[in-house]
Amino acid sequence: MNEIDVSVIVVTFESASCIRDCLQSVRAQQDVRCEVIVVDNASTDATAPIVRMADSSVRLIQNPKNLGFGRACNQAFAACQGKFIYLLNPDAQLVGPEALACLCRELQGHPGWGMAGTAYLSPDGRPKGPPNKDYPGESCTRTNFSYLPGEIAWVIGASMFIRHQAYEAVGGFDLNFFLYAEDIDFCLRLRQHGYEIGFVESAKVRHIGAASEKGLDPYDVAVRRTQAIHLFWKKHFVPEDVAKLVRRDQKRARYRMLLNGLLAAGLPPHSAVWRKHRRYRGTYDTSARFLAG
Repeated sequence: MNEIDVSVIVVTFESASCIRDCLQSVRAQQDVRCEVIVVDNASTDATAPIVRMADSSVRLIQNPKNLGFGRACNQAFAACQGKFIYLLNPDAQLVGPEALACLCRELQGHPGWGMAGTAYLSPDGRPKGPPNKDYPGESCTRTNFSYLPGEIAWVIGASMFIRHQAYEAVGGFDLNFFLYAEDIDFCLRLRQHGYEIGFVESAKVRHIGAASEKGLDPYDVAVRRTQAIHLFWKKHFVPEDVAKLVRRDQKRARYRMLLNGLLAAGLPPHSAVWRKHRRYRGTYDTSARFLAG
């Protein structure tokens, strides 16, 4: 295990348009010994052939069906040899050749950190927001997370740099999450195991975001996102607070669904307003089913 500094895990699904740039950014890293494992979740496009052509040293695992993000990460982790695990989305690229070496140095210099997030840039180079210091819905609940180590609550799963032993200690990702909110849950459990979450601003990642959602019905995406956050709430908040949060989101979604439905009348299908209407409809319907039991 000491021979490999970083095991890079990339989970792909219909990622032909972006995976080449992602892998090139990893291959360009200097002063760090890497292995790269790509887990493809049954893509029907050219993702797998592109991975094979881009870098012959990459280990490609092809699943016969889509196992979801967390399960695929755990699958790759079982084969990892690195001291650190780096989860990188296929629609993201490391900026500069020193990013991974910088992350290694920072975690070595902060023994209390179980993992670290990176700075995010939009596709045109603009910085995105800082790490999250609370959990979704936390301010509206009685749950107290102030005892947890560190100030950062969670970082998004598109770029997570994790100690091998920390990943192992928390048991990896919770397999009840298929997609969305598994990163929030992982970070919370990591802190519950006594680890802090760090942030390395000098390590930057350019992130397209939502590449796997391209072409999907916004309704279906909203259903999955809403189901995932409901699962997170059920797991970590008391039932009374969960019901309150779901009712709040249902009420907000109903208003926005109706408003955008009216605005979309007469517009062509798949307009921006129509997509908003479908998204809020998905949240409303999922919340209603949750409350109905």
